[in-house]
Amino acid sequence: MSKSVTLAARVDADLEAELSRIATATGRSKSWLVNEALRSFVANEQQFLAAVEEGKQALREGRMVDHATVVAAFERLVAPNL
Repeated sequence: MSKSVTLAARVDADLEAELSRIATATGRSKSWLVNEALRSFVANEQQFLAAVEEGKQALREGRMVDHATVVAAFERLVAPNL
């Protein structure tokens, strides 16, 4: 396990109240909940940034699909379900 550090942040009072409620309900500390929330946020942001970079690379390489083709494909997928 890596070394822990203290991180200070300001949050809205209502958010802190909800965090306290969840901590009590789950038997977890607010610190644990915040750590897990940040871990999830960071993982999602890293995944998003990687996808953006992949898209930029595809654009540089000329691997792209025009808007009309995407819309037509979407409509073919959605139309049978309407």
